[in-house]
Amino acid sequence: MNKIFLIIAILFSVNIIAQEYPSPVANEFNQAELRIENISVSETNTVVTLSVVNKMESGAWYCADENIYLYSKSLNKRYYITSTENIPTCPDKYEFKRIGEKLTFKLVFPSIKYAGARIDLIEDCSNSCFFFKGIILDNKLSGDIHLFDFALDQYENGDKSVAKENFKKIISDLPINPTHVYGFAYSYLYKISMSEGKGEEAEKWKSEFMSSNLPNKQYYLKNF
Repeated sequence: MNKIFLIIAILFSVNIIAQEYPSPVANEFNQAELRIENISVSETNTVVTLSVVNKMESGAWYCADENIYLYSKSLNKRYYITSTENIPTCPDKYEFKRIGEKLTFKLVFPSIKYAGARIDLIEDCSNSCFFFKGIILDNKLSGDIHLFDFALDQYENGDKSVAKENFKKIISDLPINPTHVYGFAYSYLYKISMSEGKGEEAEKWKSEFMSSNLPNKQYYLKNF
């Protein structure tokens, strides 16, 4: 009897373990001071953790509209907000006390476990509404995009040798559904090798790119 109870307890605990997506990338958003810190998806709900930083000297405030929803394009379905944590619902508002103050809050929705690898977060209101479109629910893709942005900054600041190692990390494991960063990573590896006087190595990167499963090769070849 104890063994049966233990098995049921284990199955139940596995069932409620949430999938975490820290700092997911969104293809499009409209408020630079607002960012998604994490998305947690379980069988029962979805918790979106966001943070906003106050940029005003005085009079700044923030609230969450009651009509916020997540949207799955693959299912053509909206998941409306069910509760919040640490953020007032409009017209109530949180008033910032100082410039640079960071407010972290949570929005709770029904589970989007079967909603696909892309999701939108929309605040459906009439004034200063936020949106995040094309949020990537894939930790590798988001991580590679963050690393690409970091490597690109290194490249543009002249630290090409370090940037080269990061670009190599990005293309070391190509995903099934790649984003733009993988084609561009190859092009920067090509350019760095050429700038180092390593023509054979540059051609190796180009050849590897051409034989990869990456789409739209002619588009990326313009950057080589």
